[in-house]
Order: sequence, then C-alpha cells, then structure tokens
Amino acid sequence: MATNQEQRVKGKVISVCSAKGGIGKTLLSVNLAVALNKNKLDVVVVDGDFQFGDVALAMDVKPTFTLKNVMEEINQIDQHAISDYLTAHRTGVKILAGPERPEYADLVTSEALIKTINLLKNGQDYIIIDHGIGIQEQSIELLEEADEILLITNLEMTALKNTKLMMETLRQLGIKDKVRLVVNRFTMESLIAANDVPEMLGEEDAFFIPNNFKIAAQSLNLGIPFVISQSKCDLSKAMFKMAEGIIGKQKQQTVSSNGKTSILTGLLSPRRKGVRGS
Repeated sequence: MATNQEQRVKGKVISVCSAKGGIGKTLLSVNLAVALNKNKLDVVVVDGDFQFGDVALAMDVKPTFTLKNVMEEINQIDQHAISDYLTAHRTGVKILAGPERPEYADLVTSEALIKTINLLKNGQDYIIIDHGIGIQEQSIELLEEADEILLITNLEMTALKNTKLMMETLRQLGIKDKVRLVVNRFTMESLIAANDVPEMLGEEDAFFIPNNFKIAAQSLNLGIPFVISQSKCDLSKAMFKMAEGIIGKQKQQTVSSNGKTSILTGLLSPRRKGVRGS
C-alpha cells in the first residue's frame, strides 16, 4: 500500500460475529488478521467484546492501553495519536484491546466507537472487529459501518438456530447483503451436512473451516495464532483461503467503484464461489 497518506485508500472494516459463544469467533478473528498481514497489509484487530474480550490473550500480548483509555480520551485523539493506543504483535498486526474489567463496558458509546474506527481507517488496510456474542447495543452502528460481516456458526443445532435468528435481525437492519457465512468445524460429526448449511440459512455459499480441536485449543492456550505455529495445517490453509477471498472481493469492488459498474461487482462477487478450507 502506498506510503503517501494522500494516496492511501481508507481501510476496510470486517466485523466478525456469532450468535452463540464458544464456536471460535475470536480464534478466527486473530488468525484472519495474521493471514491478511502475511499479504503485506496493515491490519488492526479491535476487541469488540467490551466485557469479556480475549483478543489480547489469544495473541499473548499485554496491552498498555485498552479501549477504555480511548473512550476516556476520544476528544483529544486524532488519526496520528490513535496509533499510540495500539499494541503491536510480533507479526506486525496491531491490537486495540478490550477494557480490562467488565464494568468499563459502560464507558463505550456508539459515537466514540465510530470515531475510533474512522481514525483507524486512515492508517490501516483492514480493521478486524471481534464482536461480542449476538448484537450489542453499542455495536449496531459498527455493523452498519462494516464493509463485510463474517457470521460464524457451526453444525450444532443451537448455533444454527441462533444464527438464523441473527440473520433475520441483520435483514431487518438492512445490512444482510454484507454478510458472509463462515461454517466453522464443518468436518465435525453431525447429523447435518455442512453443504446444506448455507441454504438452510438463506445464503448462496460460505467459507468452510475444518475441525481440528487439538490445534485450535493449543493456539488459544499458548496465545500463538495457528497460521504462525502450524502454517501448513488444514486450519491454516482454510484461513489463508479466506484471506485471499476477502482481498479478491475488495479488489473487484475497487475496480467496479472506479469504473462505476456496480452491477458487474455483483456478478463477479466471490459470494458466488464456495471457499472450502480442505
């Protein structure tokens, strides 16, 4: 990306969400960030779980500043100062950690969040937001501002039921067209076939991430993204494919926007092509 600030295109915002806890949302968020970073892109992960965020833990960093500090000082922060609140991971990915205590979530406001994300857009190629479970009041505007929403589910009936409800809510908010479904652990034992999930949820297709509980658990426990420690494993290959799909979609949208051919973007969109991580 160009170093000249005037030539820099504002970063794209990717919201990573789920309607149920414990299905790998944070793990996928941090690994997607590192996978994008390996394409020589500037990436920041924002912990959008304002009470019990685990992004810093998942990347084994100890932040000096958190979202709490940003909220308290937002009126004094500009596009240059915002970088002082980020924590650098050894991969080059930056992190804006969530508040260190649950009660600090009350400091987070939608207005300040939107300003924070807009400031980050000026210095990053991608802003990955690891949302809390479901749709929180403070994050609705973030979802509306997102360029793409990755909605994580798996083959469990409870996850699918809640994901369908969340899809319906996003449709009511008028932002379902931004959603890309991600079926995590699609190779797990289940009475439901992974290939049937997109149609069940009203989607044309999805990203498919395989089941490898051992590597996933080790990654979280050690705080080392598996795309670094196990770069050749099936999980990592799936994440790199997801990153490629996201980058490719942005390039198509950029070409379409420059040429004012939005219909062509719809025809060429990766949403019409399955991305299976196996």
